[in-house]
Amino acid sequence: MLLRGQVPEDQLAFDPKIEKTARRNRGKSRKKQGKTREKSSSTSVISQAKNMENQRPAPTRKALGDYVMQQLPRYFSSIAIPSTTKTLEMKPAFLSLISSHQFTGMDNEDPYTHLSTFYELVGTMGFQEGDLEHVYMRLFPFSLAGKAKEWLKSHPNQSLNSWKDVEEKFLNRFFPPSRYIKAKADISTFRQGPDEPLCEAWERFNYLLRKCPNHGFEDIVQLNIFCNGLRPDTKMILDAAAGGIMMSVDAKQATRIIEALASTDHQAQHNRQTI
Repeated sequence: MLLRGQVPEDQLAFDPKIEKTARRNRGKSRKKQGKTREKSSSTSVISQAKNMENQRPAPTRKALGDYVMQQLPRYFSSIAIPSTTKTLEMKPAFLSLISSHQFTGMDNEDPYTHLSTFYELVGTMGFQEGDLEHVYMRLFPFSLAGKAKEWLKSHPNQSLNSWKDVEEKFLNRFFPPSRYIKAKADISTFRQGPDEPLCEAWERFNYLLRKCPNHGFEDIVQLNIFCNGLRPDTKMILDAAAGGIMMSVDAKQATRIIEALASTDHQAQHNRQTI
Protein backbone atom coordinates (compact mmCIF):
# COMPACT_ATOMS: atom_id res chain seq x y z
CA MET A 1 0.00 0.00 0.00
CA LEU A 2 1.40 3.37 -1.05
CA LEU A 3 0.91 6.49 0.95
CA ARG A 4 -0.01 9.76 -0.73
CA GLY A 5 3.09 11.41 -2.20
CA GLN A 6 5.17 8.26 -2.24
CA VAL A 7 6.80 6.97 -5.42
CA PRO A 8 7.36 3.34 -6.10
CA GLU A 9 10.90 2.21 -5.65
CA ASP A 10 11.16 0.97 -9.22
CA GLN A 11 10.37 4.47 -10.43
CA LEU A 12 13.14 6.14 -8.42
CA ALA A 13 16.31 7.02 -10.42
CA PHE A 14 19.21 5.25 -8.85
CA ASP A 15 22.45 7.31 -8.54
CA PRO A 16 25.39 5.42 -7.03
CA LYS A 17 27.39 8.68 -6.70
CA ILE A 18 24.62 10.67 -5.17
CA GLU A 19 26.88 12.29 -2.55
CA LYS A 20 29.31 13.49 -5.21
CA THR A 21 26.48 14.88 -7.28
CA ALA A 22 25.06 16.70 -4.28
CA ARG A 23 28.38 18.39 -3.56
CA ARG A 24 28.67 19.47 -7.18
CA ASN A 25 25.21 20.94 -7.10
CA ARG A 26 25.93 22.79 -3.84
CA GLY A 27 29.14 24.23 -5.40
CA LYS A 28 27.24 25.50 -8.42
CA SER A 29 24.68 27.05 -6.11
CA ARG A 30 27.37 28.88 -4.11
CA LYS A 31 29.05 30.18 -7.27
CA LYS A 32 25.73 31.47 -8.52
CA GLN A 33 25.05 33.18 -5.19
CA GLY A 34 28.60 34.73 -5.21
CA LYS A 35 28.11 36.19 -8.68
CA THR A 36 24.79 37.59 -7.61
CA ARG A 37 26.41 39.28 -4.58
CA GLU A 38 29.29 40.70 -6.70
CA LYS A 39 26.83 42.07 -9.20
CA SER A 40 24.79 43.58 -6.40
CA SER A 41 27.92 45.08 -4.77
CA SER A 42 29.14 46.53 -8.09
CA THR A 43 25.76 48.06 -8.70
CA SER A 44 25.83 49.55 -5.20
CA VAL A 45 29.32 51.12 -5.74
CA ILE A 46 28.26 52.64 -9.04
CA SER A 47 25.13 53.97 -7.41
CA GLN A 48 27.14 55.53 -4.57
CA ALA A 49 29.57 57.11 -7.04
CA LYS A 50 26.69 58.63 -8.96
CA ASN A 51 25.20 59.95 -5.74
CA MET A 52 28.55 61.53 -4.75
CA GLU A 53 28.88 63.05 -8.21
CA ASN A 54 25.45 64.57 -7.86
CA GLN A 55 26.35 65.92 -4.41
CA ARG A 56 29.55 67.71 -5.60
CA PRO A 57 29.25 71.49 -5.76
CA ALA A 58 29.01 72.89 -9.23
CA PRO A 59 32.22 74.59 -10.49
CA THR A 60 32.40 78.31 -9.88
CA ARG A 61 30.96 80.24 -12.74
CA LYS A 62 33.46 82.66 -14.24
CA ALA A 63 32.44 85.82 -15.99
CA LEU A 64 34.31 87.34 -18.91
CA GLY A 65 35.60 90.10 -16.71
CA ASP A 66 37.38 87.62 -14.41
CA TYR A 67 39.96 86.89 -17.10
CA VAL A 68 41.12 90.50 -17.38
CA MET A 69 41.57 91.06 -13.65
CA GLN A 70 45.14 90.86 -12.33
CA GLN A 71 45.68 88.10 -9.79
CA LEU A 72 48.62 89.47 -7.79
CA PRO A 73 49.78 88.65 -4.26
CA ARG A 74 48.51 91.00 -1.59
CA TYR A 75 52.07 91.93 -0.66
CA PHE A 76 54.55 92.21 -3.54
CA SER A 77 58.22 92.85 -2.91
CA SER A 78 61.16 91.85 -5.09
CA ILE A 79 63.34 91.82 -1.97
CA ALA A 80 62.99 88.86 0.40
CA ILE A 81 63.61 90.31 3.86
CA PRO A 82 65.88 87.95 5.88
CA SER A 83 64.47 86.64 9.13
CA THR A 84 65.77 87.90 12.45
CA THR A 85 65.33 86.73 16.03
CA LYS A 86 64.56 90.21 17.32
CA THR A 87 62.26 93.02 16.29
CA LEU A 88 64.01 95.89 14.52
CA GLU A 89 61.97 99.07 14.63
CA MET A 90 61.98 101.12 11.43
CA LYS A 91 61.11 104.52 12.83
CA PRO A 92 59.29 107.04 10.60
CA ALA A 93 62.30 109.33 10.98
CA PHE A 94 64.51 106.64 9.39
CA LEU A 95 62.17 106.24 6.43
CA SER A 96 61.98 110.00 5.98
CA LEU A 97 65.77 110.32 6.09
CA ILE A 98 66.30 107.61 3.46
CA SER A 99 63.48 108.93 1.25
CA SER A 100 65.05 112.39 1.22
CA HIS A 101 68.10 111.00 -0.64
CA GLN A 102 66.52 109.02 -3.46
CA PHE A 103 68.10 107.66 -6.64
CA THR A 104 65.88 107.95 -9.71
CA GLY A 105 68.05 106.20 -12.30
CA MET A 106 68.81 109.24 -14.47
CA ASP A 107 72.02 109.24 -16.54
CA ASN A 108 73.52 112.11 -14.58
CA GLU A 109 73.20 110.24 -11.27
CA ASP A 110 75.99 108.14 -9.84
CA PRO A 111 74.91 104.77 -8.34
CA TYR A 112 78.17 104.44 -6.37
CA THR A 113 77.60 107.82 -4.75
CA HIS A 114 74.04 106.80 -3.92
CA LEU A 115 75.20 103.61 -2.21
CA SER A 116 77.87 105.52 -0.30
CA THR A 117 75.25 108.02 0.93
CA PHE A 118 72.86 105.18 1.79
CA TYR A 119 75.52 103.47 3.93
CA GLU A 120 76.30 106.74 5.70
CA LEU A 121 72.63 107.40 6.52
CA VAL A 122 72.05 103.86 7.85
CA GLY A 123 75.23 104.22 9.90
CA THR A 124 73.64 107.08 11.86
CA MET A 125 70.67 104.93 12.96
CA GLY A 126 72.50 102.93 15.62
CA PHE A 127 71.85 99.39 14.36
CA GLN A 128 74.28 96.63 15.30
CA GLU A 129 76.64 95.08 12.78
CA GLY A 130 74.77 91.76 12.70
CA ASP A 131 71.48 93.47 11.84
CA LEU A 132 72.73 95.52 8.88
CA GLU A 133 71.83 92.92 6.23
CA HIS A 134 68.21 93.03 7.40
CA VAL A 135 68.20 96.83 7.69
CA TYR A 136 69.73 97.41 4.25
CA MET A 137 67.12 95.22 2.57
CA ARG A 138 64.26 96.82 4.51
CA LEU A 139 65.28 100.41 3.81
CA PHE A 140 66.80 100.28 0.33
CA PRO A 141 63.46 100.34 -1.57
CA PHE A 142 62.69 103.68 0.12
CA SER A 143 65.89 105.14 -1.39
CA LEU A 144 64.67 104.56 -4.96
CA ALA A 145 62.21 106.46 -7.12
CA GLY A 146 61.23 106.80 -10.77
CA LYS A 147 63.05 104.50 -13.17
CA ALA A 148 65.07 102.96 -10.34
CA LYS A 149 61.93 101.97 -8.40
CA GLU A 150 60.39 100.49 -11.54
CA TRP A 151 63.58 98.50 -12.10
CA LEU A 152 63.33 97.03 -8.60
CA LYS A 153 59.68 96.08 -9.12
CA SER A 154 60.53 94.37 -12.41
CA HIS A 155 62.11 91.47 -10.48
CA PRO A 156 59.89 88.52 -9.50
CA ASN A 157 58.30 88.55 -6.07
CA GLN A 158 60.78 87.60 -3.28
CA SER A 159 63.55 86.90 -5.83
CA LEU A 160 66.35 89.02 -4.31
CA ASN A 161 67.50 86.99 -1.32
CA SER A 162 70.64 88.80 -0.11
CA TRP A 163 72.01 92.30 0.10
CA LYS A 164 74.98 91.32 -2.07
CA ASP A 165 72.55 90.22 -4.77
CA VAL A 166 70.62 93.51 -4.56
CA GLU A 167 73.81 95.61 -4.67
CA GLU A 168 75.31 93.72 -7.63
CA LYS A 169 72.13 93.88 -9.70
CA PHE A 170 71.70 97.58 -8.88
CA LEU A 171 75.22 98.43 -10.04
CA ASN A 172 74.99 96.22 -13.14
CA ARG A 173 71.82 98.03 -14.16
CA PHE A 174 72.83 101.62 -13.49
CA PHE A 175 76.60 101.34 -13.99
CA PRO A 176 76.83 99.06 -17.06
CA PRO A 177 80.14 98.21 -18.83
CA SER A 178 79.76 101.11 -21.27
CA ARG A 179 79.55 103.57 -18.39
CA TYR A 180 82.48 101.91 -16.65
CA ILE A 181 84.66 102.26 -19.76
CA LYS A 182 83.79 105.95 -20.04
CA ALA A 183 84.45 106.59 -16.33
CA LYS A 184 87.83 104.88 -16.55
CA ALA A 185 88.70 106.85 -19.69
CA ASP A 186 87.82 110.10 -17.87
CA ILE A 187 90.41 109.21 -15.23
CA SER A 188 93.18 108.22 -17.62
CA THR A 189 92.67 111.31 -19.83
CA PHE A 190 92.45 113.81 -16.96
CA ARG A 191 93.60 117.33 -17.80
CA GLN A 192 93.68 120.49 -15.68
CA GLY A 193 91.44 123.21 -17.10
CA PRO A 194 92.95 126.47 -18.44
CA ASP A 195 91.64 128.52 -15.51
CA GLU A 196 91.23 125.67 -13.02
CA PRO A 197 93.21 126.16 -9.79
CA LEU A 198 95.19 123.26 -8.31
CA CYS A 199 92.75 122.73 -5.44
CA GLU A 200 89.77 122.30 -7.79
CA ALA A 201 91.75 120.07 -10.16
CA TRP A 202 92.70 117.79 -7.26
CA GLU A 203 89.08 117.63 -6.03
CA ARG A 204 87.78 116.87 -9.52
CA PHE A 205 90.35 114.12 -10.03
CA ASN A 206 89.37 112.46 -6.74
CA TYR A 207 85.71 112.72 -7.69
CA LEU A 208 86.46 110.84 -10.94
CA LEU A 209 88.13 108.11 -8.86
CA ARG A 210 85.11 107.84 -6.56
CA LYS A 211 82.77 107.59 -9.54
CA CYS A 212 84.59 104.46 -10.67
CA PRO A 213 85.77 102.57 -7.55
CA ASN A 214 86.75 99.51 -9.57
CA HIS A 215 89.00 101.49 -11.94
CA GLY A 216 91.98 99.28 -11.10
CA PHE A 217 94.60 102.07 -11.02
CA GLU A 218 97.15 101.70 -8.20
CA ASP A 219 98.03 104.74 -6.08
CA ILE A 220 101.31 105.43 -7.90
CA VAL A 221 99.55 105.21 -11.29
CA GLN A 222 96.83 107.60 -10.10
CA LEU A 223 99.45 110.18 -9.07
CA ASN A 224 101.26 109.85 -12.38
CA ILE A 225 97.99 110.43 -14.28
CA PHE A 226 97.22 113.49 -12.16
CA CYS A 227 100.68 115.07 -12.40
CA ASN A 228 100.91 114.44 -16.15
CA GLY A 229 97.53 116.11 -16.63
CA LEU A 230 98.52 119.37 -14.92
CA ARG A 231 99.45 122.57 -16.73
CA PRO A 232 103.21 123.32 -16.99
CA ASP A 233 103.03 126.20 -14.50
CA THR A 234 101.32 123.97 -11.90
CA LYS A 235 103.92 121.25 -12.45
CA MET A 236 106.69 123.75 -11.74
CA ILE A 237 105.08 124.57 -8.38
CA LEU A 238 104.90 120.88 -7.48
CA ASP A 239 108.52 120.29 -8.54
CA ALA A 240 109.66 123.18 -6.37
CA ALA A 241 107.72 121.83 -3.38
CA ALA A 242 109.32 118.40 -3.94
CA GLY A 243 112.81 119.95 -3.88
CA GLY A 244 113.55 118.99 -7.48
CA ILE A 245 111.01 117.01 -9.48
CA MET A 246 107.86 115.24 -8.33
CA MET A 247 108.84 112.05 -10.13
CA SER A 248 111.71 111.54 -7.66
CA VAL A 249 109.47 111.11 -4.58
CA ASP A 250 107.36 108.12 -3.53
CA ALA A 251 103.56 107.94 -3.60
CA LYS A 252 103.01 108.91 0.05
CA GLN A 253 105.28 111.94 -0.11
CA ALA A 254 103.78 113.03 -3.44
CA THR A 255 100.28 112.81 -1.95
CA ARG A 256 101.30 114.92 1.06
CA ILE A 257 102.83 117.59 -1.20
CA ILE A 258 99.77 117.78 -3.46
CA GLU A 259 97.32 117.94 -0.55
CA ALA A 260 99.38 120.63 1.23
CA LEU A 261 99.57 122.79 -1.91
CA ALA A 262 95.87 122.18 -2.69
CA SER A 263 94.92 123.31 0.84
CA THR A 264 97.05 126.47 0.51
CA ASP A 265 95.59 127.15 -2.93
CA HIS A 266 92.05 126.67 -1.62
CA GLN A 267 92.67 129.22 1.12
CA ALA A 268 94.10 131.66 -1.42
CA GLN A 269 91.05 131.21 -3.67
CA HIS A 270 88.76 131.85 -0.69
CA ASN A 271 90.66 135.03 0.25
CA ARG A 272 90.35 136.36 -3.33
CA GLN A 273 86.60 135.80 -3.28
CA THR A 274 86.10 137.62 0.03
CA ILE A 275 88.08 140.72 -0.93
